[in-house]
Amino acid sequence: MLALLLAAFLSAPAAAQDEYGARGIFPVYDVGAQWAVFDKTAKRGGAAALAPGGTFLVVGDEGAGLFSLARSSPTYGGACRANKPARLRAGLLKGPRSQVGAPVIAVKVPADFSLQGSRAVYKTLPNAVDEPLYKRVGAALAAAAADEAKAGAYRFKAEDEGAAAFLADPRVEKVTVKIDWASPVRIAGLPGAVALVSGAQISSSYRRCLRLAQGEKLLGGCVEMPHDLMTETALLRFVLYDPSGKGQPFLLAFTPAEPLWGHERWGFALRALGPRLFLRDAMNPRCREGF
Repeated sequence: MLALLLAAFLSAPAAAQDEYGARGIFPVYDVGAQWAVFDKTAKRGGAAALAPGGTFLVVGDEGAGLFSLARSSPTYGGACRANKPARLRAGLLKGPRSQVGAPVIAVKVPADFSLQGSRAVYKTLPNAVDEPLYKRVGAALAAAAADEAKAGAYRFKAEDEGAAAFLADPRVEKVTVKIDWASPVRIAGLPGAVALVSGAQISSSYRRCLRLAQGEKLLGGCVEMPHDLMTETALLRFVLYDPSGKGQPFLLAFTPAEPLWGHERWGFALRALGPRLFLRDAMNPRCREGF
């Protein structure tokens, strides 16, 4: 089981949500009391990955289970292209919902795939932001944002008149930092690791990142979490999923209830070198621009 999951999750990150199904990873959405996956790889909604009878490992906030694709059909509502609803193929999943909890992702697996002997760990991660955390990592977060701005990674608003002034004199004290969410996470070889979602304000531009820290040090770079669907961090639920139970976890973030514009699904691999994004997806029925 572990070898298959690692191969799927740690493949090269997709550049856009339309590519995820090509790697066998699908976000799962609860749509009208049905668990559905949408294929965003085929413009006409006809990819073979969602053929009826296929087997999927569905991972949720309480566990995982093997599901079968009961049926699939072309539909609208899962995504937009050019501000218009895109015609996608949606598949309905049937399986042991009670052992999964709230569904987050589905991984396409062979028909003979088994969960027997699994030692996977599932843990809901509550928000543990406090003043000592700010004191430990606040300076590092501000410095990282300033460095990323100088390197061109910080996306300033086109109308931000103060961006040029900051880039001409990129002082750390001009950066305002906020930590939305944080939680200790168990990672092999990295005692005291903390995963956190932080925001940096430079002039009138704001950037939200998933980061990994140990003590006062940040590990790796920013995995950007833009607010394109206006989902605030407080509306996301965070779950740690460790397939082997040996400290090689994945962090899943998802909206348990539908926010203003649509659901979101995020997936990050947490390793000693830093976090990696493997899934960023939104169900955008009102065809908002972005994401």
